[in-house]
Amino acid sequence: MKRMVLGIAVVLFAVSAVVAAGGGDIVYKVRHVGDVTFSHDNHITDRGYKCDDCHPAIFPMEKRKDDKKRKMSEMRSKKACGVCHNGKNAFDVGSNCYICHKK
Repeated sequence: MKRMVLGIAVVLFAVSAVVAAGGGDIVYKVRHVGDVTFSHDNHITDRGYKCDDCHPAIFPMEKRKDDKKRKMSEMRSKKACGVCHNGKNAFDVGSNCYICHKK
């Protein structure tokens, strides 16, 4: 019984650590063209990136009051999502809008 309780505690701790580190989904509200949901799972778990590949150099770790909305022109200039979504590392932000923007 003691082993079972210890095993369950270890599993729960591991799951909570993954959830905390994973970051979950972030929804960016975008009028007229559809919202964008960024999935940490898709980028970290499925693609093999690490948190420090993007944080804090490209994106801050926490939302700040001075955060501004990103424009597509900035992304095409290789900022924000466009750092990786450049047509070489991942699909280009300038094409297939529906991949990110969902109505």
